[in-house]
Amino acid sequence: MVRLAVVFLIALSLLAGCAKMTEEKRAKKAQELYAQALRDYREKDYGDAAWNFKEALKFMDYLTPKQLENARFLMAKSYYLDKDYINAVVALEDYIFYYPKLSRTEEAYYMLIDSYIKVSPDPYRDQEYTWKAIDKAKEFLSKFPKSPFAPKVQNLIEEAYSKIAKHEFYIAKFYEDYGYTYSAAVRYRELLINFPGYIPESEVAYRYIKCLLTADKQLEIEKDKLQDLIDDLKDKLEDAEDKEVKEAVQRRLEFLKGEIKRWETLVMKAREEAEEAMKKYEEVYGKTKYYRELQKLLKEKNGKAQVNKTTS
Repeated sequence: MVRLAVVFLIALSLLAGCAKMTEEKRAKKAQELYAQALRDYREKDYGDAAWNFKEALKFMDYLTPKQLENARFLMAKSYYLDKDYINAVVALEDYIFYYPKLSRTEEAYYMLIDSYIKVSPDPYRDQEYTWKAIDKAKEFLSKFPKSPFAPKVQNLIEEAYSKIAKHEFYIAKFYEDYGYTYSAAVRYRELLINFPGYIPESEVAYRYIKCLLTADKQLEIEKDKLQDLIDDLKDKLEDAEDKEVKEAVQRRLEFLKGEIKRWETLVMKAREEAEEAMKKYEEVYGKTKYYRELQKLLKEKNGKAQVNKTTS
């Protein structure tokens, strides 16, 4: 028993010694990685710097609070300077969360906002990250209105809104090109209301009025779709034997017929809206080439409307 106790105590002392050595090695590793990361950063090897700061942070228990803050900030900035904006976003969000009130937090906000804009795809695609950039920019300006980074952040807001305006313009033009002219007109109108100064306003106003005048194109598309549904329901109505089923089908038919009337009303109101908008267009932009084209189109539409009245 005595021998077993001695062996057990020796084993414990060896394990304690190994643990002590491991702790020393971890502490040494943390400082080596941190020092190497600083050298990489000073030498502008930002990719290596980011990697070494990240590795050093795996041993964060062996870094001082000052080293820990510095490692998090410089890792994020290294990602940003290396144009690795996805990792920059993650690291900068992390830094701002842990250090919301330090002087370097202002720079972190600026880099984060810029990274969100750069991560965002071209204006043809979804602009979720551009909107996030705007939200972060507003958050920054509310917290640090007198920051030296405030003018730069304001410029980023302008860039972000310009990008979103282009995105909205491309969506409107897509609708227009595919014959969904009323939907396009609504989009163009929203552009004029929400993004003045970020779009070619005279062109957007022209397209808005043009799409209102040609809203009958979308009316025909919608009527064709609705009529197909109506025809299918009529067949079902003939085949239906149950009273409740017949009533349900009949209600659906009435709804679809109401939708056709709704679209006809929309197109009629679109013509009226277009004529009012043309008056404002002339006041604001004058009798430009766009205006003359709209006048010609309106004349053609009025002529066709008169012919339809005569024949009916």
